[in-house]
Amino acid sequence: MAAHQPGLCFSRHAARWTPGPGPPPGQHDRRRSLRNGSGWHPGPDPASGTTNANERLRDVTQRGSTMEPIEYLRAVAKQWLVIVLLGALGFGAAWAYVSNETPLYKSTSSVFVSSERGETTSELVQASTFSQNLVQSYAQLASMPAVLNPVIAELNLDTSAPVLATSVVAATPLNTVIIEITVSNDSPARAAAIANSITRSLATVVQKLAPRGPNNTPSITLSTVSTAQAATVPYSPNTRLWLITGVAGGLALGVLFALARELLDTRVRGEKGLLRVTDAPLLGKVGEKRRGDPAGLVMRSMPRSVLAEGYRRIRANLEFIDVDSRPRCVVVTSPVVADGKSTSALNLALAMAERAPRVLLIDADLRRPSIAGMCDIEGEVGLTTVLVGTVALEDAVTLWAGVLHVLPSGAIPPNPGQLLGSTAMSDLVSRLRREYDFIVIDSPPLLPASDALGLAHLADGAIVVARDKSTRRAQLAHTLESLDAVKARLLGVVLNRVNERHSDAYDYVESPSAKVRHSSGEQPANEVDPDISGSPAHAKEVSRTRS
Repeated sequence: MAAHQPGLCFSRHAARWTPGPGPPPGQHDRRRSLRNGSGWHPGPDPASGTTNANERLRDVTQRGSTMEPIEYLRAVAKQWLVIVLLGALGFGAAWAYVSNETPLYKSTSSVFVSSERGETTSELVQASTFSQNLVQSYAQLASMPAVLNPVIAELNLDTSAPVLATSVVAATPLNTVIIEITVSNDSPARAAAIANSITRSLATVVQKLAPRGPNNTPSITLSTVSTAQAATVPYSPNTRLWLITGVAGGLALGVLFALARELLDTRVRGEKGLLRVTDAPLLGKVGEKRRGDPAGLVMRSMPRSVLAEGYRRIRANLEFIDVDSRPRCVVVTSPVVADGKSTSALNLALAMAERAPRVLLIDADLRRPSIAGMCDIEGEVGLTTVLVGTVALEDAVTLWAGVLHVLPSGAIPPNPGQLLGSTAMSDLVSRLRREYDFIVIDSPPLLPASDALGLAHLADGAIVVARDKSTRRAQLAHTLESLDAVKARLLGVVLNRVNERHSDAYDYVESPSAKVRHSSGEQPANEVDPDISGSPAHAKEVSRTRS
């Protein structure tokens, strides 16, 4: 069996090499940091390992509270329906309040305060000054029982003077001797009658209290200059003002809700959300399946879709992440379960198999293995049985779909962490490096278990899969800090299940001939019958292929 010489992962298969995005091979830096496969930025030298956690990871809380102005507008736009509903709710609440309020009407009468004394100019000036000094006191009399009790008796009102005083307002315009008496009541006619009655009663009381002149006549007289008229429209409640206030209050509450939800949301949302956690390269974004999409793996069921192109973009970014020393063995992990790491690992391995003839996928998640079930192969014989020496490697590896070699997890051991950190595992990975062009290792999530930390040292680096709008920023930050703490190389982050309405990716569609082939059961040239299963014959086929 001819062993492969260590070196670049695709150097022996130049006939199948297709340059991916990025600079020419002759123009490369020591390290390339990729952003969605479209930009190239210098990064740290791989020889120095990953940077310190304090330098690479910023404070999650500080990053999460920093938003650009356009992000505020987007946060409001995303919650437009809630904002509109709250505005309508505010309108309804204001309308209900206005409808239940009793309408009130106002009527105003005015009296002129004058002095009877004075024949010369000097005496008239003194009399005018005397009237202005007393007009404020007379205005206070308008709401006192001495004035209001006669009004109650005259109009036969069913109230008391203190209660009636609450609906009476007497005001004096600046630098005048005019008293304006305003009365509010639920009846416009009664409001006018009370205002006119108070004016007459006030004039009577003032004549009794005013100083007497030489002929025993009052020195101050009050003359009615404007009688109160019944109002035609109520002054309260102000329906228009209340409705505008209700709508504005509802809209403001909706905007505050949208901003608060955006600021308090700790989930990773898109590339900008990832930048709030780390400066690690974004290897690629994989979209989310729609309802009408076929079931199964994207690289198998939808090889020409935008989703499949997302995995090919990740493959291309891995090829150029370090052109001097391309990674040939990667560990795929995630912060927590349900982030899609196993699906991503399998699809990435299929994407790699399009470039290299010998790609191996290892299911090293010995706690909750899933690769065997996804590939519909036997999972009892696999990595664990090879490590303990009960089964030879050639008998445990299965050629699946004719393009990908799969080493399932095997029987679940009681000590998965100890088994993955053993010398047997290190020797196995070293052997597989010589026999395969590229190796993808599916490992457990990092926060529940630390198995991926040791595997990252055996491989050329780790890929962290985060689920868009599901993985918490703190979870992702702790995952990256764990890798950095053990000096494991972080190749980049993959955002999974990104829901983008307007994708920048090219939307591939099948040609009519391809649709005809699918309808007739014929597979395209680069596809293999998906019904291939993991039978013992496959292990023999692997053995024949290696020899």
